[in-house]
Amino acid sequence: MGLRLILLLCVTDFVFAVTALPYIINYLALWNPDYFDYSPMFIIVSSIPLLVQFKINLIITIAIAIDRLQAMRFPVFYRGKNHMRYVLGVLLSGILFGFLDVILEFYTTQFNVHRYNCAAIGCFQDKLFRAYWGISNMVLNIVALVLTVWVAVELNLIRGRSPATIFGQREQKQLAQVRYDYQTRLANKLSFGVLLISMAFLLVPSTFVGIIELFNLDIFKKFGPFYVFGLLLAGVSNSVIYIWLHQEIRTAAIHVLKHRTCKMEIQSTTITNATSIHPTMTVLPLIN
Repeated sequence: MGLRLILLLCVTDFVFAVTALPYIINYLALWNPDYFDYSPMFIIVSSIPLLVQFKINLIITIAIAIDRLQAMRFPVFYRGKNHMRYVLGVLLSGILFGFLDVILEFYTTQFNVHRYNCAAIGCFQDKLFRAYWGISNMVLNIVALVLTVWVAVELNLIRGRSPATIFGQREQKQLAQVRYDYQTRLANKLSFGVLLISMAFLLVPSTFVGIIELFNLDIFKKFGPFYVFGLLLAGVSNSVIYIWLHQEIRTAAIHVLKHRTCKMEIQSTTITNATSIHPTMTVLPLIN
């Protein structure tokens, strides 16, 4: 189920990258090194994807950490719960919190006030909204940070355990559990990588803005739209991590780049004994 959450995160990152294009294009088209004046209405409307995706990203990050903790601490409960319902609940929660931010932004923004020589979204937002948004994101990031540290501790505790010492002794049960153990280890690696990326590209700017707003300092005019670029970098990094750590996807990507074809034949994971697995893949071009 952790893989579903990571895939959901990658999909929402891609949607954000596409929906952020109008803001980026407008930013580049009207840029002038001496003087520029962007439309407040256009900037605020084009900021909707940023506000929604930032909250979605944070909620999914927290959900990934909780998912890994459930898998490691409460495996029986974890395997029995409805995973798809959990994923959909996480997505809907992120969308709900995101659009709540959008409503508050539109309610507090003065659209008739121009901010000259500033293109960052924060320049056009009300000071109280910036304080609320920065601090709320900072709080969620602190929760994600605590959960990430907890996940790291749990991973360190279970590292090196043999499936044979954890599961039953019957061969059929061992084989099923070994396959599950492989998927769990893969999900743990991917999830922890995504959590670290979130700490680097989301926690730092959120904490920075939250603290700065407490002292009423204007940083958006100096540093520009760093929130947008932070989210874009997080999305790219999540995709790279997903491809690099997932062997089947990595092999398929290498095949596509090397042979310039998407036609391939994939064999499933092979289990060689009750205590170890060797994931293999044979990729062969199909002859038409």
